Amino acid sequence: MKKILNILFILALTAVYTSCTSEVDDVFDKSSAQRMQETLKNDKQILTSAANGWLMSYYGNTTYGGYNLYVNFKEDNTVTVSNELFGTSAVTSHYKLEQSSGVILSFDEYNELFHFFSNPANPSGIGTNGKGMEGDLEFRVLSASADSIVMKGKKHSSKIVMKPAASDFDWSSYINTVEKVENSYAFARYAFVVGENQFITTNSYRCFSVTTTIGENETTISVPYIVTDKGLEFYKPLVLDGKTVTGVSYVSDLEAGAEEWPALNDPTVKMVPQPLPLNEQFVNGDWNIAYSNLGAYATAYWNYVKSGEEAIGESLYAAWFGLDKNNKFGLIFYSLAGSSLYTGTLYFTYALSGDDMITMYYNGTADGDGSWYYKNANFNYAVYPFGYNSSQTRTFKITADDLYNPSYLILTDQNQANNVIKLVPNLVLNPFDN
Repeated sequence: MKKILNILFILALTAVYTSCTSEVDDVFDKSSAQRMQETLKNDKQILTSAANGWLMSYYGNTTYGGYNLYVNFKEDNTVTVSNELFGTSAVTSHYKLEQSSGVILSFDEYNELFHFFSNPANPSGIGTNGKGMEGDLEFRVLSASADSIVMKGKKHSSKIVMKPAASDFDWSSYINTVEKVENSYAFARYAFVVGENQFITTNSYRCFSVTTTIGENETTISVPYIVTDKGLEFYKPLVLDGKTVTGVSYVSDLEAGAEEWPALNDPTVKMVPQPLPLNEQFVNGDWNIAYSNLGAYATAYWNYVKSGEEAIGESLYAAWFGLDKNNKFGLIFYSLAGSSLYTGTLYFTYALSGDDMITMYYNGTADGDGSWYYKNANFNYAVYPFGYNSSQTRTFKITADDLYNPSYLILTDQNQANNVIKLVPNLVLNPFDN
């Protein structure tokens, strides 16, 4: 009897196995190669079906925030790209879809507007030399539909989202609105207000740093964002006191002194400007130099800088105090030689006192071509009015026209009466001509 049961058990298992095998065969009636070809064909159809192209939210290294690109894919494997940083310019190049553990969309022909973010020459001056802004040119397609395409950079893994442009979408109008929206958020420091609590927030390269405190522990959360026509859209949601914030709404009719922006998805959460001490605004912002804004004392020294530039056949393209790509404070500059730009930073050490005093000096270190220009183009004279070395420091009192949103800072040397220097937040090109 025992033998009969065993035989029956084996026969039953065989029947079950046969049944399962038939179902698997029904599901996978096509080879993996056939299925992948169909997926590639479907994804290309989706790419090319957006009659007015796609609006892409592009991120490289998320530390540098997100940027708007407008891309239009064609059946002949060409794609036309516009980049908000280049205005209405458009460049057409080649793309391809291929299989590599899933579908890969590759921008495989050089396109200066698209490859700007992955260019290791770091043309923006924002990223790291040798890496640039660490953008990708190959993307793993995570999902694709007529409503959106979600991808991930193959090398750096940042999420990229494309949404179809409406039939009446106009790129020029869109980026003009984006510029207006971004300019409305011009304060040095903000706070997210959730009920009775405030979370202090600073901003750099389209990336908020939000400070939260749990018990005695203070934590800084990095919140990259992209500027849209609706406001600021976060790379990923920010959670504060149980509230989830996906971005900040743009409000077009705010009066000065009444600035308050509701969260995109929860109007009970507000972002409001916070006054930052002037000396902190100086060391955390970008403050540009114009020759005409230098006092008599500084002018005499910067005349040597001008002659040094002329001696090497170059011209100063821009110069400002701020944080460089290494997040270190100093005098940052661009020097123009023909069509080539050279950049460097001369690093400063500083100490703040009160809300409006700073003692500072050039500490002898540099980045990029800073040391070369210091030694060969009279840039040693550029630092002198701001503090030549640790034994020749300078202490300045800082004043401004508006604590919340200054249109200038004035540095007044406390030991040299005619060393008064005005700095402005807007980029000054060719400072010796301004």
